[in-house]
Amino acid sequence: MVNLILSRVRCTSFISLRYFSAKPKVVLDDTVCTLISNNEIKYRHHPGIVIPRTPVFPQWALKEIHNILKEKQIVLKELKESTKKLIQHLNNRHPPLEQYELPEKLQKVEEHLNINNQNEKILIEDIDFLKDAKSRMILKQHVYNWQPIQFDKFTSVTYLVGRSVQNYAVLRKIFDEIKLRDKNFKPQTLFDFGSGVGTVMWAASEIWSKTLKEYFCIEISESMIELSERLVKATNPKIKEVFYRQYFPISMNRTYDIVVSAYSLFELSGMESRIETLLKLWLKTNNYLIIVEEGTNAGFKLVNEARDFILKYTNSKRRHDIQFAHVFSPCPHDLKCPRFANDNTPCNSSVLYHPLQFMGGRQHKSERYSYVVLKKSKRPENDEQWPRIVRTVLKRSNHTICRMCTNSGELKEEIFTKYKNGKHMYRCARESEWGDRLPIHYEQQQENVEETETVSETATENENTLNEEIKFH
Repeated sequence: MVNLILSRVRCTSFISLRYFSAKPKVVLDDTVCTLISNNEIKYRHHPGIVIPRTPVFPQWALKEIHNILKEKQIVLKELKESTKKLIQHLNNRHPPLEQYELPEKLQKVEEHLNINNQNEKILIEDIDFLKDAKSRMILKQHVYNWQPIQFDKFTSVTYLVGRSVQNYAVLRKIFDEIKLRDKNFKPQTLFDFGSGVGTVMWAASEIWSKTLKEYFCIEISESMIELSERLVKATNPKIKEVFYRQYFPISMNRTYDIVVSAYSLFELSGMESRIETLLKLWLKTNNYLIIVEEGTNAGFKLVNEARDFILKYTNSKRRHDIQFAHVFSPCPHDLKCPRFANDNTPCNSSVLYHPLQFMGGRQHKSERYSYVVLKKSKRPENDEQWPRIVRTVLKRSNHTICRMCTNSGELKEEIFTKYKNGKHMYRCARESEWGDRLPIHYEQQQENVEETETVSETATENENTLNEEIKFH
């Protein structure tokens, strides 16, 4: 007899588990896809592109600038040197230091003075900066000595020659996008704060020549006003109704369709003055408020300060009257600027321009600028909110790399290929440039990330010995 003892029975099963993760899929805008498929538009003319790429400076302005220099008998060599210094100053300047920032700056000066000091510690209050040249040099490195620019007759002509072409190109490109995207906008009045030689008027009058009837200019420099008045007489198409003031009008009741502050915030004496001015400008507009500054870190910070202030002001819960505002461009959202929050580089755009030939400019150059266009209304429900390309498009063999700011308030980098994204999207990306919008959307999709198998074991034990007797006879 044989006894078989079975103490445990194992049952093994395999269970398949599949994990998913949400990854946004890039999709070409349906309308754009249809237009391209039907050969109604070409890739290089997709609606996210802002043209012209290189705005052409008006011929009448070139001719009048030549006449002004000839009449004033200005030596060209001196003018070139003065222009070089002015542009260098504009590109390197910073806003005035605020009072709360001063102790930290002086602390850094004190630390710098004591780096290799073996004697008694040098205290900032004991230093005579007028007599100590070394200390004065270190102070200049850490504490920016802001001064407003005094635009006398010669400096005003220098600014006209050195900056009018760039300023015109920038404003022309900004206005062109407004006209392209807001086809029903027919402005009749324009308010220009810090109007200078009048480049804002020139650009606006060419785009809305049939509707703009009145221009109101604020400019503190009499020499600048004289130049602007001289140049306005030569404009083509003609600009007739232009009013100049050196200071803000007392009455704030009158409003305008477009309000512009171009390259003017640096001239204000501090944050309090800037905020006060921004509030006045916002109250002056019916539709658009445009803020433009140099595309430097300092210029970008002033533009972002203006953007944040207007959005917070209109959304304040303490307000009794209801106001609306949204960012028309360049941002596809009203959230905190991701570049300002996460990066040390400015959010800026680039435009090509042809320098004045008599100043030695034979090839086109690139002008970088920071700007924001705020519209006095809710964001429309049909607003595409396409991503904005915020850096140079990298065009490589069989693929294109775009760095973009998206409507979710994030910076994203996408690599476009024909195989992955299709011909239409790839070609749209390849024809786009820095500052354009890319007609795409992000859609959430489920992506299969991992499939695993797990082993499940069950065991049953028979506590009593199972005896089976097999008898052999």
